[in-house]
This record gives sequence, C-alpha cells and structure tokens, in this order.
Amino acid sequence: MKHWVDSVLSYTEDTEDIMPMIMFAATHRDQCKGNTAKIKEQFIKDINQMFSEHENKNHIHLDTVYFINGIDKNDTEIQRMTDQVVVFAMQQSSWGQRRPMQWVPLELQISNMRLKNINIISKEDIRNVNNLNDDLALNERQLEDFLIVQHSLGKVMYYSLPGLDNFIIIHPPALVNILRSFVTDKIFFPADKTLKSILKNLTKTGKIYKGDLLKLWQQDNLHQYMPDDDIKEFVVQLLIHLDILIIPKTQQKTIVNHVYLVPCMIKAFRPAYFVSLDGHQKKTTICMQYYLDRNSIPTALAYKVIGAILNAWPLKYEKKHLCLYHKAALLTVSDDIELRIWIEDNRIVVYMTHEKSLIAISPDVAASVQECLTKNLDLSLLFHYNSFGRKIKPTKVSELYRIEFGIPCGRSVCYVSSQEVSKIETWECLNGKKHDTRYLRNWVFNKDRETCGPECKGLNDIELKTEPDDKHLVRLGSQIGIKSFGEFFINLGMKRKDWESTEYTYAGHSSEGIMSMALKQWKKFKISKLETPTLQNLSDALTAVNLDRHVICQVDFNDLIYLTTINKPNIVDS
Repeated sequence: MKHWVDSVLSYTEDTEDIMPMIMFAATHRDQCKGNTAKIKEQFIKDINQMFSEHENKNHIHLDTVYFINGIDKNDTEIQRMTDQVVVFAMQQSSWGQRRPMQWVPLELQISNMRLKNINIISKEDIRNVNNLNDDLALNERQLEDFLIVQHSLGKVMYYSLPGLDNFIIIHPPALVNILRSFVTDKIFFPADKTLKSILKNLTKTGKIYKGDLLKLWQQDNLHQYMPDDDIKEFVVQLLIHLDILIIPKTQQKTIVNHVYLVPCMIKAFRPAYFVSLDGHQKKTTICMQYYLDRNSIPTALAYKVIGAILNAWPLKYEKKHLCLYHKAALLTVSDDIELRIWIEDNRIVVYMTHEKSLIAISPDVAASVQECLTKNLDLSLLFHYNSFGRKIKPTKVSELYRIEFGIPCGRSVCYVSSQEVSKIETWECLNGKKHDTRYLRNWVFNKDRETCGPECKGLNDIELKTEPDDKHLVRLGSQIGIKSFGEFFINLGMKRKDWESTEYTYAGHSSEGIMSMALKQWKKFKISKLETPTLQNLSDALTAVNLDRHVICQVDFNDLIYLTTINKPNIVDS
C-alpha cells in the first residue's frame, strides 16, 4: 500500500490543490465473521498509523476506510463512498470551469457512442459527426482545441502528432484492456496454446514480434476495441510513442522484422555481476547517478526512463541473450564502450566502462551520453507529471533531482556533486582516499568553444550522408533560435501546420525542447516515406534560411558520427 501511495503521490506539487486524493476501501465484508464494525475500526487505525506522518498526507483521506459488501447493491458503505467521491470531484480545479456551449452537442454525441461500445474512432468520423450539428458545428481549429481539452480532462485520448492524429480513443479504459492482452501475468494467460506460448516467450525475453501481437489482438474480447487493421496500426504507433513498445536501436533502420521490446514485461532481475566491476573495469569506469528527491521512483516512471534509454543505444548481447533486465539494461555505445544503467530506490545509476582505459573515453562521447540521459529523464518526468494532470514549468524539472559523478572505490563508488566537479581538482572520500576529478569532468561538455575556427571545412560528403540520432537532434534544437526555426523546419520539407501543431502540443516545454521534438517528428516523417533523414538535409535547410551550416559542427557531430559509424558491436541479429 505504501508503494502504491508513493507512486501516485511522487510528483504532486506543493500547492493547496488536494488532487489527486486517495481513499481506502476494503472489500468482502460479507465474508467476514464476527464484529465487522471492530474490523473496520482496526483498518482505520492501521491506515492512520501508516500514513498520518506522510509528507503528502493532505492528499490522503484518513477519516475512514469504506468496508464494502460487494454482493449487496444497496450497501450503505458504497453510497457513502460515492458521496465522498462526488465531494472530492467538486474540489477539482476543473470543476465548474466554463466551457463553450458549442461543445455540448459533440460531447453528447461522443457519450452516445460510448454507450454503443464504440471505443476508437477516426478523425474523419468525428468530423462527420460534428458536421451534423449545423450552426453549432465546430470549425477545424475549434475541433482541434476541443479534442486537446478533452484529452487534458481524461475524457478522450488524442495526440496532435503526425501518425497519431488520425484517431481518437473516446473511451480511455479501452486502451487499458488492450494493454492487458500482453502486459499481463501468467495466471491470466489465455488457454490457447499458441497465444500462451507467445506470452511465455515475451515474459522470458522481453521481446514480441508484431505478427504475434496481432495474433493476440484477434481474440474475440479485443475485437470490439480494434475492429479493423487501421485502428490496430494506430494502437501500435501509440504504444511506441508512449514507450510501452520499443523498437530496438539495432533495428530502427531496418524495421522489416517488426520486433519490439516491452520493458514492463521483463521479469528477470539483473545478475549479481551486473553492478560489480572486476579489477580492470574499476580502473576504466566513470559513474554517474541521478538522485531523485523522493522516497522511490514510481514503477511507471522507471519503465518510461528505461524505454527512452533503449531508443538511444542498442542493447548488448551476451550468450545470444539481450542484456535487458527488470529496471536495468546493459547497452553498447561503441565497440570499446559499454553503458550499465539501473534504477534502485530513488536513484538512476550509470556506469560507463571503456574496454582499455579511462583516457580513451572521449569527453564528447561521455558528455553526449550525459546530455541524452538528462534530456530523457526531463522528458520522462514531464510526461509523468502530465499523465497525472499536473503542470510543472520545464525550468523546474531539474529541481526534482540532483546529478552526482563518481569513481569506483573499493567495493563501492565515491560520488561528488556535478556542480563541484568543475570547481575542484581532487576530493577526499569517506574512505580517506583522494580522487581526481579529471575524468569525471568528461561527463560535461566544454562550452567554451562556441564557434568553428577558420580552418573548419565543415562535414565531408560521407559524414553528410549520416542519419542523425535523436540525441543529435536534441542538441541541434538547442543551437537554433526559435524565431528562425519555423522557416528552417519548413525547408526540411515539413508544412507550417506541422510546426504550429508541435508548438501547440509542447507549449509547456522550453523552446529548445519544442524544437527538438519538431526535429524528431521530421525524422519520423522521412522514415515513414521510406526516405533516410541525413545531415545533408539539415545542412541544406540551414543554408536556405541563411543560418550558419557550421551549427552542425557545434553539435559535436564529428565525434557523434564516429559513434554512429563504429556502432556495430558483436550483436547477434535476432
């Protein structure tokens, strides 16, 4: 119970808003023998002992525990609980807010569709329904605003993004039931031997082929949610967007196999040797940890973080098995560098190990990894906040955690604040040993170099044909001013409405974050047209809007291209 309460309340803001509010209910009162009033009294006492000192107790209703008789439809406890839910509902910030009268007909029509067990509809269908409202019909912009607000209230699921904006989930619980088809436990496996085998393999390997996923979705109980192939494809793309399904990094360029990783289904715990380094590795490893200022990292957030990481680097294989574990992963940065990442309590721990020596770890490589991980964590935290209906300024996200850099010392790791690393040459740890910060500073970019020198000729033809990774696009987005970015984006072959849609969707992000997401959408758009996005595309667009093409150089692509080129470790193609 503490775990679930902490998970729900981990990222509530310190405001007077009491939402989300947690209430407690106990079931099966009808099966209890003896004095049920005394049993209920003990429940209330236990709950108060558990949570009366909780840091977010204003979000926990401790007055009572509703003791339910589930077989009595007239049970007074159910009515009392319902009444209390209504009281809390009326205290929500969205309660009583004015809504356009023009929305009412469409809201009623959507409610009627839910009653008819319609769960997912196309954008075209909702346009047609809207047009039936004559004078009260919404125009295209108003319809878009309507869907976005309905999404924010949890009434529908709608993502105004290319590839996801053609369908609307008008009954969000439908997605939960779809997820249950493969995010499940063995006690719920279907009786069919083929389907059971698919789920057993998923639990064992963390992988599922698209064809097998579609077989699971052919079950009769799922047909009502996804009656045709177009809706199924939409759901697949949505699950990829939500980092529930992950396209393995090694297959992002050749997706014909259509195999996905499902981090939340990984049951295997990391092996004992995962966090222990041998004598040589201790001399060739630098460490980093993100320390969240909470008691624990919610499970959903942990899976989101791991999923984002799997999008950035390929998993390592050992004995033909993926090194993917419960809240942990071993990844390959290059032939010589591996990355160990795991989540424990309220920490995200990172080890970067070079096969030969510390001096061989390129500062640009280490700093690129750090920036990518930090950006992924920021976006995951923002996503987690938004999922709970919370709002947080992007500039405040970094206040939710602190970063520490470390060096192996004996059987543990000695850490120092990331802010202190640039100020000191050495520090003495609790073990009385003196450690050098020289290699720890590799985690942070040297930002003194802001422009290319006259000797820089830019990228050569081979380099310009390279496909930029998402982490490259994140860094490029931070180099271009927001005022110039719109025209730059259009010169990449995108439409102005795509840029406006991205600006609107990510309005809560920083300008750098918005531009980074726009560039990621451009990359997905190119791939969807079976075209390869390249640095040449970016360079040409920079030139077209009179921006310095050397901006690409400032993203440190030269080292990153090196990574992309040599990023072909001993991986067994599954």
